[in-house]
Parts: sequence; structure tokens; C-alpha cells
Amino acid sequence: MRTNFRIAAAATTTLVAALALTACGGGDGSGDTKAGDRPAASSVATPAADDAQAPSANDSAGSTAGDSKASGSGTGTSTGTGTGTGTGTGSSGSGSGKHAAAPARTDSKPAKKPSSGGGVVDTPCTGANVKLTATPVTRPINHILLTVTNTGKTLCNAYNAPSISFSKDAQSPIQIDRDTIPQAVVTLSPGASAYAMVRTLGEDDGSKAYDADHVTVYFHGRSGNESTGPSAYAALSKHVAVVDSQARATYWQSDLSTIDSW
Repeated sequence: MRTNFRIAAAATTTLVAALALTACGGGDGSGDTKAGDRPAASSVATPAADDAQAPSANDSAGSTAGDSKASGSGTGTSTGTGTGTGTGTGSSGSGSGKHAAAPARTDSKPAKKPSSGGGVVDTPCTGANVKLTATPVTRPINHILLTVTNTGKTLCNAYNAPSISFSKDAQSPIQIDRDTIPQAVVTLSPGASAYAMVRTLGEDDGSKAYDADHVTVYFHGRSGNESTGPSAYAALSKHVAVVDSQARATYWQSDLSTIDSW
């Protein structure tokens, strides 16, 4: 009788152990997560991560299922725990390439061509673009100051010396003092003036003088020999005595002080 009880007790113990082993082995080791699932992929991509490798299914399963707990039920109860770790490695791709160098920028600008409108002034001053005034002066005596003023809108050149006439009748040419030649051609801008001094009488040599109440000036071109353009006329404020053989004139000057005591 005692022998039978021991056999029954042993059988019961064996059955309980078997049920416990069945409960431990039959659990799936997860709650709501399956070991084969992957984590969601990132929605952001950059060129440097194009070649990165995603973790394997086994690595994900190891890191997920390792923390899960399983339970079983039967005639006897038993609990079991398990841990696992998973690691994944990836390498990002790299590349190199050569690019053609961009041409160097320069801030320099092309040189401007000289303007064709800035040529040498070659327009002579004539009665068409100047105003003439004739003023008898007290010192030196027997002298007249001629002034021509540019009334035009462009430059003009007062070439050479004035050719002068005091009478409507034929008269001898008035001599020019070559010691008064200016260093450069006198160029008049609009509103500017040039000056010439005229001596009407010299030392008395017995020549007969005549009275003049006006003066007519003729202008020259670049060569200084030809007469060009219309002449200019100016009335004298008083009569002056003139002897053609004794009269002399200066070249046109830009500075009155060079001839004011001539």
C-alpha cells in the first residue's frame, strides 16, 4: 500500500514537471510585437546617408524580443525571462570628383575709346561769332584798344593779328609788330575776349594825318595770310588822327597786361 502511494506521488510530480516545461516552451516570447518586424524607416534623406545599411531583422528581433516576458498556465504555473541584444552597423558611402574651375571674375571695365568730338579747335573768330569794340586810350597816347568777345556757343581761335581799316578809301596796310607774337594760338571760349593794341600815329615825319571815327577789322585763318569770314565794325567814341605809314598793331592776346603799355 505504501509502495503504491509513492508511485502515485512520483507520477504526479512527473506530470507537474512536464506541464511546467510545456508552459515555458509554448510561450511566443512577445506581447504585441513580432520578432520579425523592422523599425519604421526615416523620412529624411541626405546625400551623405544614401549608402547606410538598415539593421537586420534578426538584430531588431533580438533588441525587441529580449525585453518581452512570457507566461503560461496549467496545472502548475511557471514564469520565464530572457534577454537579448542586437547591434547593427552601416557605412556611409563617399565619393570624390573633380570640377572644372570657374573662370576668375574681373571687375575691370574695358577702356573707353576717346571721344571723336574733342578734336583740335579750328574755327576762326570772325565777325560772325565775335563782337568788336574799339576804345581810344590816353596812355600810351595815339593808341586804340581793340577787344573781340566770343558771342557764339563754341570755341573759336583768334589767329594772327587783326587787319585794320580806318577809312572807306584805299589805304596802306598797317604793319604788325612781330615782337608781340603770343606763345600759343589764342582760343576763346564763349564769353571770353582777346585783345590787340593799335598805334595810329608815330613820330612826326611830315606825313598828313586824317581823322577816323570808326574801325573795321578783318580776320585771318590758320595760315595767317588769308582773310576769312565777315569783318567786324566798331564806332570810335571820338575821332582819332591816323597816318597809315606810322600805324602799327599787335597780335591778338589773351592777356591784356601783355600789351597795355605797348
